[in-house]
Amino acid sequence: MQSAGKKIKKFRELRNFTQGYVAERLGISQSNYARIENEDISLSEERLLKIAEILDTDKESILGFDDKYVFNFNNNQHSTNNGIVHQYQISPEIKKLYEDKIKLLEDRVKELEERLISK
Repeated sequence: MQSAGKKIKKFRELRNFTQGYVAERLGISQSNYARIENEDISLSEERLLKIAEILDTDKESILGFDDKYVFNFNNNQHSTNNGIVHQYQISPEIKKLYEDKIKLLEDRVKELEERLISK
């Protein structure tokens, strides 16, 4: 299957899976799996179906995948040929609240550590 290996690689990277993880799930070595992505070996229909299952998709989504449709969107939802891509950006106000909370917790930990040391 022409260029399926490259599409599988992109899909795997989007899922944040390592080659080793996918290879282990397939029951093959990482180097043999790399050969699939590099298109050094042919890919059987059965193997493609198993890879699609591991990547939580179907073979049609892999074969029809086009990475030029995957963008970095902020606070929007956009349809592509392969489903919906979501990317969210935290507002500055919420970010500040979390940073303040982290600072309070760090200060509390420091205070408790000092109490333990002084005992």
